[in-house]
Amino acid sequence: MFQLPTISALGTQFYIEIFDTDIDQTTLNATYGSVQFLLSTFEEHYSRFKKTSLVSQLNTDKILTNPPAQFIELVTLGLKLYDDTDGMFNMLVGETLNARGYDSNYSFIATAEPESTPNPHDVLTIETGKITLTAGQIDLGGYGKGFAIDLIAKHLKSECGYTYFFINGGGDIYGTSDNGTPITVYLEHPLEAETFLGSTAILNQGFAASSPYKRSWVHKGATYHHIINTNQDPPTNSILCDASFIIADSCVQADAFATIALMLETGDLTQLAEKNKLAYATFTAPTTLMRNEAFVVQII
Repeated sequence: MFQLPTISALGTQFYIEIFDTDIDQTTLNATYGSVQFLLSTFEEHYSRFKKTSLVSQLNTDKILTNPPAQFIELVTLGLKLYDDTDGMFNMLVGETLNARGYDSNYSFIATAEPESTPNPHDVLTIETGKITLTAGQIDLGGYGKGFAIDLIAKHLKSECGYTYFFINGGGDIYGTSDNGTPITVYLEHPLEAETFLGSTAILNQGFAASSPYKRSWVHKGATYHHIINTNQDPPTNSILCDASFIIADSCVQADAFATIALMLETGDLTQLAEKNKLAYATFTAPTTLMRNEAFVVQII
């Protein structure tokens, strides 16, 4: 097994392990450099926290000319996720996050909140040579990291020629296998540090976990976090469990649906999982771990 040096990007750390054999150091160095460039470029283009990014340009100017095909793909995917979740996943949540203090300055000072989050189909137009946004602000945080991990996986396969590898970007994961053996992934306890609820395994799949406690803050006695239910008016922080875990065919799917899983009743989550071929588990403190049949857990 070969482990690349840790890469800092998108507000987290990326760890990449390669299980192919007989790789020389020169090849590994080239792989590290290419992945680091891929991630830094992705962050420069799509981070809401960078004022020069394409996302910030669109949010500020309300029009972006000659957008790259990748940005159009990301925005189109955001629209699909909105439709697939009956509007619960809304990439136009940026205005609400800013108002709650999760802004480019990380002020964590809540101000007046917008009354509602617009339907992206009503305010976002993709035309030849331009994207127009008439209201709201795009935030790709709900699925951008998963999308980037899938890009890395594709790069490792097609450009670098690797078959067996594991990518972990702050708990968003994609893994092929360890020379044919499924890769073990641990389910982190959302409230107890260095404690695990159990483990599962992935094989050519993406995995993501979500919890409101990783990014939460208090302002004037009120507690806020980055999980926003945009189907409520005004948007709320309401969640129904303390952690969610999703296994999907891609990391971007796992990333997006892990967020949504925190806000869904069990019946609705089961229906969503069946529709999108997801394996899911949810945890509610102190001890309730629920899952569908597709999600296999080994209790530690």
